[in-house]
Amino acid sequence: MKAVTRSFAALMLLLCLPAQANDLQQLLQQVRSQAATDQRVDAQRLAAFRSDSADQQALLDDARTRLAAADARQRELKAQFQRNEDTLTEQGDALRVRSGQLGEVFGVVKQQAQDVRGLLDDSMITAQHPERAELLTFAEQKRIPTLSELEGLWFLLQQEMTATGEVARFTASVVQTDGVRSDEGVVRVGPFTALNAQGEYLNYRDGSLHVLPVQPAGSVLKQAQAFVQGQGETLVIDPSRGNLLALLAQTPSLQQRIAQGGLVGYIILGLGGIGLLVALWKLTTTLKIEFSVRAQLRMADQADSANPLGRVLAAGQAGRTTDETELRVDEALLKEAPLLERGLTLLKLVAAVAPLLGLLGTVTGMIGTFQSITLFGTGDPKLMAGGISQALMTTVLGLCVAIPLLFCHSLLAARSRRLLQLLQQKGLALLAAQREQLSDADEARHAA
Repeated sequence: MKAVTRSFAALMLLLCLPAQANDLQQLLQQVRSQAATDQRVDAQRLAAFRSDSADQQALLDDARTRLAAADARQRELKAQFQRNEDTLTEQGDALRVRSGQLGEVFGVVKQQAQDVRGLLDDSMITAQHPERAELLTFAEQKRIPTLSELEGLWFLLQQEMTATGEVARFTASVVQTDGVRSDEGVVRVGPFTALNAQGEYLNYRDGSLHVLPVQPAGSVLKQAQAFVQGQGETLVIDPSRGNLLALLAQTPSLQQRIAQGGLVGYIILGLGGIGLLVALWKLTTTLKIEFSVRAQLRMADQADSANPLGRVLAAGQAGRTTDETELRVDEALLKEAPLLERGLTLLKLVAAVAPLLGLLGTVTGMIGTFQSITLFGTGDPKLMAGGISQALMTTVLGLCVAIPLLFCHSLLAARSRRLLQLLQQKGLALLAAQREQLSDADEARHAA
């Protein structure tokens, strides 16, 4: 059995050998073909590498050549620079020797030119001659000014002095209050004041003429309009060259000052309005009562109940005895006193509260000021201006309300007291007259 198995295995091996031999042959051919392909690729890569190496060598040689040329050029330029430095030194020495003290003179000239340029930048005359500043460009250069430039400086000084005493008319670009720029006629009075065709004052800044946003008072403006139209010979000028007139724009109006007081300021004004209305009403009623009382004095025997004196007299005349008359007069006086003093308490209260509210606004304004100092420091005073303005304006408003109301209260209280004294006087006179009548009647009975 084992022998048969070995024979069968040998037979199968012999049958498989031809097939394996064919596969090995094909594998060998593939290996040889791949090896040939790899050899060709390696040869191509080697050839490319050798070509790149040659190119790099050529670039390296070219870079070395250019480096050598640059080094040579550098040495040449360095030598030339040194020669130029020596030449400049020699020429500078020669210039100082030849100029002598002229160097100091030219320095003074340049300093004067810079000062004149600052003057021209702020002068209204430059609005008429805007190109003249170009004559002073040499002031910022290190070279020696030429003769024509020195003559230009002299010309500008002479022009500024001459134009200071002139009233000139010319056309220039004027910036309106809304920012629109337009060409219009301008009247210049020396270097101080400039007016446009409508008689409005102008200010010169940033190289342009600007219409002042806030013009002077009406009479001054009318005078300026007449001067521009050639109908007047007087004009109000600003000797500070427009700075004082420019401050008008920063001066707050009455409405702006009231707004600075804030809520407390408006409350004070409201109370002041109420107090003024009460004072006017009280003054009107007091005058009406005084007129009616005077009319009653002319008719003392006819008591009119439409006035306080008439009611007091009527009450006294209704008494049958002296005690009853006295009681009726006192009762009538007590009734009339509140009517005559009505409104005075409210007026006095408003006059007393207004300064206290002003003090309240002062305290709140200072609190806001200290808060600004805490947050932003004291570097910018404008940040503290709001609180300080409120503190001051509320105090001013409180005093402005309280002082007139105190005078009104004193006036009306004095009139009311005078009326009460008149009523008391007439009441006592009535009582005395009645007592005299009663005493005469008693004497007549005793005599009978």
